[in-house]
Amino acid sequence: LDFTKMALSCRSACFRTAVQTRPQARRAVPVPASRRPVMTVKALFGGGQGGGGNPFDMKNLMESVKKAQQMVQVETQRVQQELANTEFEGYDEDETVRVVMTGNQEPKSVDLTKEAIDAGAEELSRRLTMAMKDAHAKSVAGMKEKMKDLAKTLGIPGGAGLGM
Repeated sequence: LDFTKMALSCRSACFRTAVQTRPQARRAVPVPASRRPVMTVKALFGGGQGGGGNPFDMKNLMESVKKAQQMVQVETQRVQQELANTEFEGYDEDETVRVVMTGNQEPKSVDLTKEAIDAGAEELSRRLTMAMKDAHAKSVAGMKEKMKDLAKTLGIPGGAGLGM
């Protein structure tokens, strides 16, 4: 019993000493506004130099999205018009059949020489198919090139999202 009392008295004495020697908490002293540090962000989102602004300003964000959509529509219509007005010629191996197609893969005309007609129906069909495939391949290549140019104009790296 004496041992237990000694241990308890020592514990309570140590606890009192620890509580009494704990440093006093410092009170917060308000800093005048003129001495407070000011943090300004100038590089993020444009910093007032004509770029971005507040990224959470929904009005400006929606206006930017609308402008971007309008630009995409205008440029896409321009490219579609150019493709519709561009003609691609395809030939068979002997150049006796010529097929003309637009950049939108619409057939415009077919020209046959007397030699192609005299070759017979099956041979004419084969030559016509060959010329159509050639014109179509050239038309698709032209369309892809225009789409890559469109992607560059719109700032889309590598034509992402345009099927390139």
